[in-house]
Amino acid sequence: MPGPVVQGVSAGSDPRPTETAARPTTEPVVLLPLLAEGTIKLILMSSGVMLIARLRHTSDRDGEPAFQLLRPRAVRKLTTTENPGAERWELQPFLEGLTPQQDLVVFKSAVASLLEPQPALLRHYAEQTLQEAPQALSPVERLKKAFQEFTDSIETEGLR
Repeated sequence: MPGPVVQGVSAGSDPRPTETAARPTTEPVVLLPLLAEGTIKLILMSSGVMLIARLRHTSDRDGEPAFQLLRPRAVRKLTTTENPGAERWELQPFLEGLTPQQDLVVFKSAVASLLEPQPALLRHYAEQTLQEAPQALSPVERLKKAFQEFTDSIETEGLR
């Protein structure tokens, strides 16, 4: 199994003061190429936590569908007093200090929604986690992609 299976994290489960926190591994982080398995997604967990990670489809120990999250980062809103209208986001390592593992597997029921991240957030995540990220699509390319997905959906409905 590529990582631990996590159903949720309780907000009140701080480690005891006498326990030492898990130390991050000192293994060098390898660059993940653009064509690595999985896609980078913004993930809204059922608990309300927002993550960004490279996502792969996998299964848990019982063979049930699950997601493997590679190099997950928690997405948190920054509060700035300089420019109240502009929203800024920061990425923080997910589960840092709790476990030395960087990748984890979550049940599909733990995921509320999978979203496409904004290009700036995607770029920031890719730089922080040493991954190649796809280039942002131009408006024309997005329109072509949407049209292709639409025609594909009509074709598959016609086959039923």
